[in-house]
Amino acid sequence: MIDKLERATAKLRNAIRELHRAEVRDERGEFIVEGPHACQEVLSGALMPRVAVITEELPKDVLALVSEAQQRGLTVLRASPSELERLVTTRTAQGIVLVMPQFEPRAIGSRIIALDGVSDPGNVGTIIRTAVWFGCTDVVLSHDCADVYNPKVVRSTAGALAAVNIVRRARLAELLSQMPEVEPLVAVAEGGLPPKDLEPPLRWCLVIGSEAHGVSESVQELARHRLTVPRIGSGAESLNAAVAASILLYELAGRE
Repeated sequence: MIDKLERATAKLRNAIRELHRAEVRDERGEFIVEGPHACQEVLSGALMPRVAVITEELPKDVLALVSEAQQRGLTVLRASPSELERLVTTRTAQGIVLVMPQFEPRAIGSRIIALDGVSDPGNVGTIIRTAVWFGCTDVVLSHDCADVYNPKVVRSTAGALAAVNIVRRARLAELLSQMPEVEPLVAVAEGGLPPKDLEPPLRWCLVIGSEAHGVSESVQELARHRLTVPRIGSGAESLNAAVAASILLYELAGRE
């Protein structure tokens, strides 16, 4: 039986809304996923959500996944569209919100992308989604990146968070120094090697910096190779961080 959100305690409703705050997410080890596509990806994975809030308009295929998860112990609450919209950050809630436990980091693999000070949530989410597409094993985020569990980041990943190992708040120079078998490849705006000329190493870590500041000096000092996407046209000062990451990952993954 699916209970109604209006019967839930005010404490539960407030608890879901509070997950828009980073300190609350970390204190409770939870985050929210919004929208049918991202929630469908999450429900198809191994990690069980803790709470689902849904509306009548939920697509049948997503509802089937919710019902299956409910049989395995998921708490499901039904809400009106207006009630659901009060729980989310978007203008339209699109029928479903999940409360998820945060992912536990695993041992780092051989295809790593590291983000150094990328603070835009849309860029972080898009890079994670792209990393999954190109078969990266890990996404490492420095301590000054946008929070990976920010609802805007989660929404931008379109459910890809569950498909890659996430390492948060890393001190990148220290981490790379502890992995001598991994070759750091640093993206720079100019003066680097064209990616088509690189022979991809067996284990690599591609480091993407912010558009404003680039990759930090301490990480650049560790770089085995500096890579630059060649400029063909004119007018733009630099590439968007997510676009640069996509091009470089295409080159790296396509020639291994």
